[in-house]
Amino acid sequence: MNNKLALTALVVAFIPFTAIAEKYPCVPYQDSVTGKTSQTIPGRIQNEFYDMLAPNSHQQAEGHCYHDTDADNNGSGKLNKPGSYLSEFRMHEAPDTSYTKLKNPDVAVDDSSYNLVQPEANSLYLGWISPGEWVNYTVTVKQTGTYSISTMYTSKFGGHIAFEVNGKDISGPLEIPSTFNASDAIEWRQAHHWNKIFGLGKIHLKKGKQVLRLRFLDQPVMNFDYMDFVKID
Repeated sequence: MNNKLALTALVVAFIPFTAIAEKYPCVPYQDSVTGKTSQTIPGRIQNEFYDMLAPNSHQQAEGHCYHDTDADNNGSGKLNKPGSYLSEFRMHEAPDTSYTKLKNPDVAVDDSSYNLVQPEANSLYLGWISPGEWVNYTVTVKQTGTYSISTMYTSKFGGHIAFEVNGKDISGPLEIPSTFNASDAIEWRQAHHWNKIFGLGKIHLKKGKQVLRLRFLDQPVMNFDYMDFVKID
Protein backbone atom coordinates (compact mmCIF):
# COMPACT_ATOMS: atom_id res chain seq x y z
CA MET A 1 0.00 0.00 0.00
CA ASN A 2 1.45 3.39 -0.95
CA ASN A 3 1.47 6.33 1.45
CA LYS A 4 -1.57 7.99 -0.12
CA LEU A 5 -3.67 4.82 0.19
CA ALA A 6 -2.47 4.21 3.73
CA LEU A 7 -3.47 7.73 4.74
CA THR A 8 -6.89 7.29 3.15
CA ALA A 9 -7.45 4.03 5.04
CA LEU A 10 -6.47 5.70 8.31
CA VAL A 11 -8.89 8.56 7.79
CA VAL A 12 -11.77 6.22 6.96
CA ALA A 13 -11.05 4.03 9.99
CA PHE A 14 -11.51 6.93 12.40
CA ILE A 15 -14.33 8.78 10.69
CA PRO A 16 -17.02 9.82 13.24
CA PHE A 17 -20.69 8.91 12.94
CA THR A 18 -21.68 12.54 12.27
CA ALA A 19 -19.62 12.49 9.08
CA ILE A 20 -20.94 9.06 8.04
CA ALA A 21 -24.55 10.09 8.64
CA GLU A 22 -24.39 12.72 5.92
CA LYS A 23 -23.94 10.02 3.26
CA TYR A 24 -25.32 6.92 4.98
CA PRO A 25 -28.70 6.12 3.35
CA CYS A 26 -29.89 3.62 5.98
CA VAL A 27 -31.89 3.95 9.19
CA PRO A 28 -32.85 1.62 12.07
CA TYR A 29 -35.45 -0.99 11.10
CA GLN A 30 -39.13 -0.24 11.63
CA ASP A 31 -42.48 -1.55 10.44
CA SER A 32 -46.16 -1.32 11.34
CA VAL A 33 -45.91 -4.22 13.81
CA THR A 34 -42.67 -3.45 15.65
CA GLY A 35 -42.93 0.31 15.28
CA LYS A 36 -39.62 2.12 15.32
CA THR A 37 -36.92 -0.11 16.74
CA SER A 38 -34.40 1.58 18.99
CA GLN A 39 -31.42 -0.70 19.56
CA THR A 40 -29.28 0.46 22.44
CA ILE A 41 -26.05 -0.65 24.11
CA PRO A 42 -25.83 -1.83 26.85
CA GLY A 43 -28.68 -4.09 25.87
CA ARG A 44 -29.81 -6.63 23.31
CA ILE A 45 -29.38 -6.27 19.55
CA GLN A 46 -31.91 -8.35 17.63
CA ASN A 47 -29.99 -9.63 14.60
CA GLU A 48 -33.00 -9.58 12.28
CA PHE A 49 -33.40 -5.82 12.88
CA TYR A 50 -30.48 -4.82 10.65
CA ASP A 51 -30.74 -1.35 9.11
CA MET A 52 -33.17 -0.60 6.30
CA LEU A 53 -32.97 1.91 3.47
CA ALA A 54 -34.24 5.33 4.50
CA PRO A 55 -37.57 6.42 2.95
CA ASN A 56 -37.15 8.36 -0.29
CA SER A 57 -33.50 7.33 -0.59
CA HIS A 58 -32.22 6.96 -4.14
CA GLN A 59 -29.51 4.50 -3.06
CA GLN A 60 -29.69 0.71 -2.83
CA ALA A 61 -29.82 -1.23 0.43
CA GLU A 62 -27.31 -3.75 -0.92
CA GLY A 63 -23.81 -2.47 -0.25
CA HIS A 64 -25.03 0.20 2.16
CA CYS A 65 -27.32 -1.36 4.78
CA TYR A 66 -26.05 -4.90 4.20
CA HIS A 67 -24.21 -7.18 1.82
CA ASP A 68 -25.65 -10.57 0.85
CA THR A 69 -24.30 -13.04 -1.69
CA ASP A 70 -27.66 -13.48 -3.43
CA ALA A 71 -30.85 -11.47 -3.82
CA ASP A 72 -33.25 -14.03 -2.34
CA ASN A 73 -34.46 -14.30 1.23
CA ASN A 74 -34.10 -18.06 1.61
CA GLY A 75 -36.21 -18.20 4.76
CA SER A 76 -39.11 -15.74 4.54
CA GLY A 77 -38.97 -15.65 0.77
CA LYS A 78 -38.61 -19.36 0.00
CA LEU A 79 -38.81 -21.84 2.89
CA ASN A 80 -41.65 -20.47 5.00
CA LYS A 81 -45.30 -20.80 4.11
CA PRO A 82 -46.74 -17.32 3.39
CA GLY A 83 -49.57 -15.72 5.29
CA SER A 84 -48.19 -14.41 8.59
CA TYR A 85 -45.95 -11.61 9.84
CA LEU A 86 -43.33 -14.09 11.05
CA SER A 87 -43.23 -16.18 7.89
CA GLU A 88 -43.01 -13.15 5.60
CA PHE A 89 -40.68 -10.99 7.72
CA ARG A 90 -38.50 -8.87 5.39
CA MET A 91 -39.21 -11.40 2.64
CA HIS A 92 -38.27 -9.05 -0.21
CA GLU A 93 -34.81 -8.25 1.17
CA ALA A 94 -31.64 -10.22 0.41
CA PRO A 95 -30.50 -11.07 3.97
CA ASP A 96 -32.13 -14.32 5.02
CA THR A 97 -34.57 -14.34 7.92
CA SER A 98 -36.84 -16.89 9.56
CA TYR A 99 -38.26 -17.74 12.99
CA THR A 100 -37.92 -20.56 15.50
CA LYS A 101 -40.48 -23.33 15.05
CA LEU A 102 -41.36 -25.31 18.18
CA LYS A 103 -43.78 -28.21 18.57
CA ASN A 104 -43.76 -29.03 14.87
CA PRO A 105 -46.20 -31.96 14.39
CA ASP A 106 -44.01 -34.07 12.08
CA VAL A 107 -40.42 -33.64 13.25
CA ALA A 108 -38.81 -31.36 15.82
CA VAL A 109 -37.20 -28.30 14.21
CA ASP A 110 -35.86 -25.77 16.72
CA ASP A 111 -36.78 -27.66 19.90
CA SER A 112 -34.97 -30.95 19.31
CA SER A 113 -33.01 -32.76 21.99
CA TYR A 114 -29.78 -31.65 20.28
CA ASN A 115 -30.08 -28.06 21.45
CA LEU A 116 -27.53 -26.90 23.99
CA VAL A 117 -29.80 -24.00 24.94
CA GLN A 118 -33.55 -23.95 24.27
CA PRO A 119 -34.65 -21.02 22.04
CA GLU A 120 -37.82 -19.01 22.53
CA ALA A 121 -40.77 -19.92 20.33
CA ASN A 122 -41.49 -17.76 17.27
CA SER A 123 -38.24 -15.85 17.68
CA LEU A 124 -37.09 -14.12 14.50
CA TYR A 125 -33.48 -14.65 13.47
CA LEU A 126 -30.93 -13.88 10.76
CA GLY A 127 -29.60 -16.98 8.99
CA TRP A 128 -28.31 -18.78 5.91
CA ILE A 129 -25.01 -16.98 6.48
CA SER A 130 -22.36 -17.06 3.75
CA PRO A 131 -18.72 -15.92 4.16
CA GLY A 132 -18.19 -12.27 3.26
CA GLU A 133 -21.72 -11.14 4.10
CA TRP A 134 -22.40 -8.35 6.58
CA VAL A 135 -25.24 -6.33 8.12
CA ASN A 136 -25.31 -2.88 9.71
CA TYR A 137 -27.07 -1.74 12.88
CA THR A 138 -27.48 1.91 13.81
CA VAL A 139 -27.23 1.77 17.59
CA THR A 140 -27.19 4.23 20.46
CA VAL A 141 -24.38 3.59 22.96
CA LYS A 142 -25.44 4.93 26.34
CA GLN A 143 -22.01 4.84 28.00
CA THR A 144 -18.44 4.82 26.75
CA GLY A 145 -16.70 1.66 27.87
CA THR A 146 -15.73 -1.94 27.27
CA TYR A 147 -18.54 -4.36 26.51
CA SER A 148 -18.72 -8.14 26.71
CA ILE A 149 -20.72 -9.85 23.95
CA SER A 150 -22.96 -12.90 24.23
CA THR A 151 -24.99 -14.43 21.41
CA MET A 152 -27.80 -16.90 20.78
CA TYR A 153 -26.88 -18.83 17.65
CA THR A 154 -26.46 -22.04 15.65
CA SER A 155 -23.40 -22.96 13.57
CA LYS A 156 -22.98 -26.17 11.60
CA PHE A 157 -19.26 -25.69 10.88
CA GLY A 158 -18.11 -23.12 13.43
CA GLY A 159 -16.32 -20.07 12.09
CA HIS A 160 -15.58 -16.44 12.88
CA ILE A 161 -17.37 -13.11 12.98
CA ALA A 162 -16.08 -9.58 13.53
CA PHE A 163 -17.41 -6.14 14.43
CA GLU A 164 -16.70 -2.74 12.93
CA VAL A 165 -17.83 0.67 14.17
CA ASN A 166 -18.10 3.51 11.67
CA GLY A 167 -15.76 1.63 9.33
CA LYS A 168 -13.15 0.63 11.93
CA ASP A 169 -12.48 -2.98 12.97
CA ILE A 170 -12.91 -3.09 16.74
CA SER A 171 -12.88 -6.80 17.51
CA GLY A 172 -10.71 -8.84 15.19
CA PRO A 173 -11.96 -12.37 14.44
CA LEU A 174 -14.21 -13.83 17.14
CA GLU A 175 -14.63 -17.60 17.17
CA ILE A 176 -18.09 -19.15 16.89
CA PRO A 177 -17.99 -22.79 18.09
CA SER A 178 -19.72 -25.42 15.99
CA THR A 179 -23.04 -26.83 17.20
CA PHE A 180 -22.77 -29.86 14.92
CA ASN A 181 -23.81 -33.13 16.56
CA ALA A 182 -23.10 -36.36 14.69
CA SER A 183 -25.83 -38.12 16.68
CA ASP A 184 -28.49 -36.15 14.82
CA ALA A 185 -29.26 -38.15 11.69
CA ILE A 186 -31.40 -35.37 10.16
CA GLU A 187 -28.89 -33.42 8.08
CA TRP A 188 -30.84 -30.17 7.67
CA ARG A 189 -31.29 -29.93 11.44
CA GLN A 190 -27.54 -29.41 11.90
CA ALA A 191 -28.44 -25.77 11.17
CA HIS A 192 -30.93 -25.75 14.05
CA HIS A 193 -28.90 -26.82 17.10
CA TRP A 194 -29.18 -23.73 19.29
CA ASN A 195 -26.60 -22.57 21.80
CA LYS A 196 -25.70 -19.40 23.67
CA ILE A 197 -22.13 -18.16 24.11
CA PHE A 198 -21.37 -15.93 27.07
CA GLY A 199 -18.25 -13.80 26.77
CA LEU A 200 -17.81 -14.28 23.03
CA GLY A 201 -15.55 -11.23 22.92
CA LYS A 202 -14.92 -7.72 24.21
CA ILE A 203 -15.18 -4.45 22.31
CA HIS A 204 -14.71 -0.81 23.25
CA LEU A 205 -17.48 1.60 22.25
CA LYS A 206 -17.86 5.36 22.55
CA LYS A 207 -21.02 7.02 23.80
CA GLY A 208 -23.44 8.18 21.12
CA LYS A 209 -24.97 6.97 17.89
CA GLN A 210 -22.81 4.51 15.96
CA VAL A 211 -23.05 2.28 12.89
CA LEU A 212 -22.17 -1.22 14.12
CA ARG A 213 -21.31 -3.66 11.35
CA LEU A 214 -21.47 -7.41 11.96
CA ARG A 215 -19.25 -9.28 9.50
CA PHE A 216 -19.35 -13.02 8.76
CA LEU A 217 -15.83 -14.03 7.89
CA ASP A 218 -15.21 -17.60 6.86
CA GLN A 219 -17.94 -20.25 7.26
CA PRO A 220 -21.52 -20.76 6.06
CA VAL A 221 -24.62 -22.19 7.78
CA MET A 222 -24.98 -19.94 10.81
CA ASN A 223 -28.09 -18.45 12.40
CA PHE A 224 -28.10 -15.55 14.87
CA ASP A 225 -31.09 -14.66 17.04
CA TYR A 226 -29.67 -11.85 19.19
CA MET A 227 -26.53 -10.44 20.75
CA ASP A 228 -26.29 -9.05 24.29
CA PHE A 229 -23.83 -6.27 25.12
CA VAL A 230 -22.95 -5.91 28.81
CA LYS A 231 -20.70 -3.11 30.07
CA ILE A 232 -17.79 -4.51 32.07
CA ASP A 233 -15.50 -1.46 32.35
